[in-house]
Amino acid sequence: MSTTNIINSGAQSVGSTSILGRSTKPRYDYQTTCDSSVVSDKSQAKVVILFVVGTAMSCTAYAGLAANCVAGQSTMFVTVDNSPGSIVKLSGEKTAEAFNDIQANIKERLGDIVSPSATIFVGGHSAGGYSAIEAMQENGGDLSFKPAGYMGCDPLGRGAGVPALKIECPTFAMGFTIQTCGVTLDQAGLAAYNITSNSNRVMMQIINLRNFGNQITHCIFASDGCPACPSHDAGAWVRDVIGKFSTLFVDSVVKGKEATKNEYEAATGDKASLVNVFYGAEPATV
Repeated sequence: MSTTNIINSGAQSVGSTSILGRSTKPRYDYQTTCDSSVVSDKSQAKVVILFVVGTAMSCTAYAGLAANCVAGQSTMFVTVDNSPGSIVKLSGEKTAEAFNDIQANIKERLGDIVSPSATIFVGGHSAGGYSAIEAMQENGGDLSFKPAGYMGCDPLGRGAGVPALKIECPTFAMGFTIQTCGVTLDQAGLAAYNITSNSNRVMMQIINLRNFGNQITHCIFASDGCPACPSHDAGAWVRDVIGKFSTLFVDSVVKGKEATKNEYEAATGDKASLVNVFYGAEPATV
């Protein structure tokens, strides 16, 4: 395999424009990440992952996660801030507007290195992960296309939350065994997996044992975490394992051959004792 060369675009903005006071273009920020040893204008990315940030996060906060998900792959990871300037990222409407705009203007937004017919996955972290589910057509959302798959990093919603929604596409969900950052376990990643009706579903449940001052928390997906739950070095392995799961999951959809539970378990490597894998027909539990 060639040496990876991860590059990202830095933060970019799509600003609202208006005609007679009416908005004609959504306002969002985004950052793209790809492996230039695989993706180029002569070898376009075949997969795009649209990923919405969590509460109070920016589109530059997930560089490590993005890098692990694209390494060695024909994939572009697009980190989207659906509400720049606000800490709240829950809006399925804003997420649908951003995703629809990117999907309809792939060349303009993502460049010549992405195929116009790329397979599109959606997802996000925490509130952003919830907004991506809420945006889906099966939940009455305004997403103009059916995503090929969903990737949710401990998605957390409002009101009845994630358990009240539906996911019809294949799902890769992530969650924990111990509550941190005020996130109720069965309202987040666990729920995203369990509400998925598609048989191609997998959950990576992180066994985040209590470790004072160095615990793996709800914001481990962001390179630096958040003020409430910083991303300690002890949990850096999580983003690496997510990258391996992501590769198996994306391939299972794009190539039409589902990965086995054994393959996902093997992807945990020497961290097998710190990850529970739920798969297929089996329900996920705490």
